[in-house]
Amino acid sequence: MPQVTVAAAAPAAASGGDDVLAQLERLGALRAAGVLTDDEFATAKATLLGR
Repeated sequence: MPQVTVAAAAPAAASGGDDVLAQLERLGALRAAGVLTDDEFATAKATLLGR
């Protein structure tokens, strides 16, 4: 399975609650499609929410 970096899923210019929500929804869609594993999703989610 190809590796997906958090940087690709979470642009550095992200700011504001709406943007974070949109990124979380995108990550969820990637996980549902099997592109991200549960661990990759959890890591990306923690990175987004840790801002």
